[in-house]
Amino acid sequence: MQENWQVLLKQHIQDKYIQNSQEWVDVNISTSGLLNLTLVSNSFFGLSIPQRKEEISNLLESQVPHLSPGFLSLYTPQEAESLNISPPQISDTFSLVTWQDLAIQAANPQNQLQLPQKEPSIPRTVTFYSFKGGVGRTTALTHVASILAMRGRKVVAVDLDLEAPGLSTAFNLKLQPKYGIVDYFYERSYLPEEVDPNILITDIFSEVKIPNATGRVFVVPAGYLSLDYVSKVDDLHATTVIDGDKNLWSIFKQEIQEQLKPDILLIDSRTGINQWGALSLIQAADEAIIFIFPNKQNKQGIEVLLESLQSLKNLSINFVFSPVPDVENSGLDKVKQTWKSLFESIKNRTDENYDTDEEDSNTSNEQPENDELLIVPYLQPIAFANSYPILEMQVYYSKIANLIDEKNDEIQRSSILNIAEKRWEIIESLKFPEVNAADLNQNLGLLFQRTADFEKFLDDTTCLIRGKKGTGKTALYWLFLKHQELAQMLAPGRLDNTLFLSGHGRFRKDSPGSDEFQIIHQNLQQNNGTWEAFWRAYLLFRCYQEELLKFPENKQGEKFSELKKIINNLPKDIWQSESTEALLELSTNSKLRLIVKDVVNIILHKEAKDNSKKWWFLYDDLDEHFSEAGELRQQALTGLFKFVQSCNASRLTEIRFKIFLREDIWNRLNFDNKSHFTGRDIILQWTQIDFLRLALRQAIQSKDFKNLVERVSPVAIESIDLADEEELDQALELLWGSRMRAGKRGKKVSQWVYERLTDSSGTTFPRSLSILLEAAKEQELTYRGKSSTKISAERLLQGKSLEFGLKEASRKRCE
Repeated sequence: MQENWQVLLKQHIQDKYIQNSQEWVDVNISTSGLLNLTLVSNSFFGLSIPQRKEEISNLLESQVPHLSPGFLSLYTPQEAESLNISPPQISDTFSLVTWQDLAIQAANPQNQLQLPQKEPSIPRTVTFYSFKGGVGRTTALTHVASILAMRGRKVVAVDLDLEAPGLSTAFNLKLQPKYGIVDYFYERSYLPEEVDPNILITDIFSEVKIPNATGRVFVVPAGYLSLDYVSKVDDLHATTVIDGDKNLWSIFKQEIQEQLKPDILLIDSRTGINQWGALSLIQAADEAIIFIFPNKQNKQGIEVLLESLQSLKNLSINFVFSPVPDVENSGLDKVKQTWKSLFESIKNRTDENYDTDEEDSNTSNEQPENDELLIVPYLQPIAFANSYPILEMQVYYSKIANLIDEKNDEIQRSSILNIAEKRWEIIESLKFPEVNAADLNQNLGLLFQRTADFEKFLDDTTCLIRGKKGTGKTALYWLFLKHQELAQMLAPGRLDNTLFLSGHGRFRKDSPGSDEFQIIHQNLQQNNGTWEAFWRAYLLFRCYQEELLKFPENKQGEKFSELKKIINNLPKDIWQSESTEALLELSTNSKLRLIVKDVVNIILHKEAKDNSKKWWFLYDDLDEHFSEAGELRQQALTGLFKFVQSCNASRLTEIRFKIFLREDIWNRLNFDNKSHFTGRDIILQWTQIDFLRLALRQAIQSKDFKNLVERVSPVAIESIDLADEEELDQALELLWGSRMRAGKRGKKVSQWVYERLTDSSGTTFPRSLSILLEAAKEQELTYRGKSSTKISAERLLQGKSLEFGLKEASRKRCE
């Protein structure tokens, strides 16, 4: 961002006139735009006053021709010393207390010190402000206070609209406190030193009962309206200093904190530019919620306000448009026009505390979507109500409450993570392993995440499981074959009488590979065999390997003697050439093909039924073992699906199939009655909540991180599969924060990660999540010890680290 002209002007004067410590310059721009300059330099030695002024005037004309000079005081160091003129002491930002202070500071950015950001703390003070009245500010505060209390927060609402108080009436405060904040301020303003006040902090607040709230709301009214109240308000000064370094607000906040220990203070501010509005915004506020009606008067007032507030680096500002009539049509258009103008004002400012940061570097010119604007429509029940909150209307104020809640959560996370070197140790301990069900060393019970499709997968009629590479098909295959106890835990009571068998895949080492399938394909073509017959014989062979094949011993069993002879001579634990030859014989010999069919349809099915068992045959690695070259893949997979169709037609209800196949391969297959599988298939999809659950499972592999999560969201840890999205977000915000960029328009990190790892077809890739997080962790560790890198204290992984991780995940995905 370009430097202000005031800063450049001062720098230019310093470069030309200041050569040693005795020389100095003070540039001061009045709020009316006049330049007052005091310059002490040896360059003026031997020059008359008119000559000095002419020289400086020429310089100013060349640098800032629009500027009108005011007082020009030009001296040599000796002259300045004789007149006892010394350099001014620049006051810090925290001494700003009035609108005039702000205006002068805003007009003189060249004199502003670069002060460190104030560390946010609980309780935060949020000021509800409006330039003009009648915009629903007080009404909004009552509803937001109620919402926060229902979320478990302890809220103190303070009426600082001293010249037109009404907060206690808006809340319909049944039990009024004895005094109000005006009485409290007045006594402390005029009390002699070393005399204790009579009005205690406990005398000026009462509680509002919010139905079904787990939190609480306390109200500090302005006071009881009377002649005494009018007199006190007129005699009060918001800038009163007490005990040398305290002000009225700091004393109040300290005492209310000691008494109630609230989470949030909400201030109902005075409208316009006056001393109590200044106290509410300048002295008290950590955050300002500014209410605007979308018209010219409000817009002009807010633009002036923003220009004044640019000195307050620690003040976060958000805007609410209220009450907006016809919000769906012309009202929304007016809001957008007003926001566009304000947005330009904010964008052109030099400070960074306004919540306009965006996710991408080029988005500073983008206008927000409708759902990003904070809009409260004109609501008739609100307009005609005598008191608030109205529970049915709270939904219109929930976004405002969300803003406040998010910041409080950030501060709490910061306090948890504010552990210096321990932070880096926790990051180092993080591990994001890809789920590999074939790895015996991996605790699949901790890492496997069942998705919303899991119940559909368990359905007996589901035989085709489709999905792109990396969506978890192979994990399911291995889960049911290698981790059967876990599978049964994930589906309690559903799988107790189910036997899981590998129809084909890497689970069994005694399986044919791509070379064998090439030979099988050639022989089937040469000897009029079919792939359907092959898959039937292959299933029979699997049952023999698992010792499930029992031929009848009576006369009826004689017809199976040749088949028994072939089968019984085959090795069980390794695939050999004899295995390939035997399956080819059973697939090409017409007599044996019929016998194999009888065995499957009669003997195997009866065996399963007699034992009250269902046999699941699972098929995986079909993309790798069947080459695309020629017709091999097309014919082999078509044969497999025809075999499944045949079993279904023969009503083999105890023999079920689960075929895991890449989506693109399925789409290219073309065979008769392909529609038979419509409704008997599922496409593996990862919803956002599935994704968050997987991310949390991976992150809590670190015991240190798990301990942190137990402090902020124990519910999420206790049962990840039952945790809702809000609970998961709360847990994961310790890992990656709430938003990618500061402010309400920054994308939520959970949404950002999910959307970035989801392609245009809606397919999300859990494998890419592991890659993204592992790369982000490694990138984060590169910032260790670098003072030039700004580290956000409320998260372990910064937004820029996640962006780096995304690039790595994208690169791996492309590979």
